[in-house]
Amino acid sequence: MEAKFSVKVEKHEAARGAGLRVEGETTPEGAGLIWGRLLQRCAGVASAGPPFGLRFEDCYAACWAIPPGYPLPEGLIECEAPAGWYAAATHEGAYDRIDDTLRRMNEEWLPHAGFRRGEGPLLERYLNDPREVPEAGLLTEICLPVEPDPIE
Repeated sequence: MEAKFSVKVEKHEAARGAGLRVEGETTPEGAGLIWGRLLQRCAGVASAGPPFGLRFEDCYAACWAIPPGYPLPEGLIECEAPAGWYAAATHEGAYDRIDDTLRRMNEEWLPHAGFRRGEGPLLERYLNDPREVPEAGLLTEICLPVEPDPIE
């Protein structure tokens, strides 16, 4: 039985991040390695919200949300989660199953919602810490950029 599925459309402000990027398609194991490195480098760094991942067609960026004007920690690049309208659904459980939630958003929700996929990366906001929460309790907000789908 599939879990309850709910999608909301909301406007997000831009979020600044200090990040690490990996080129190409990223496996869950590869993402885990990059997140481990990022968390080590950001120990003690001020946080401006939940950490986030940005999925582009050709790369993935793991990002620590930092306040405007805060200096980048050494060895990290500046990343930005773009402002705009997003369809958001909360994925509960293992990170390697996030694509299941994304598939449901794209196949079950998007075709009937009056929206189409907007420009920009997929945004994953990690709402709790895998070092403190069991895998089954992990919460990740999946944010798909959207724009109104005009009626023709």
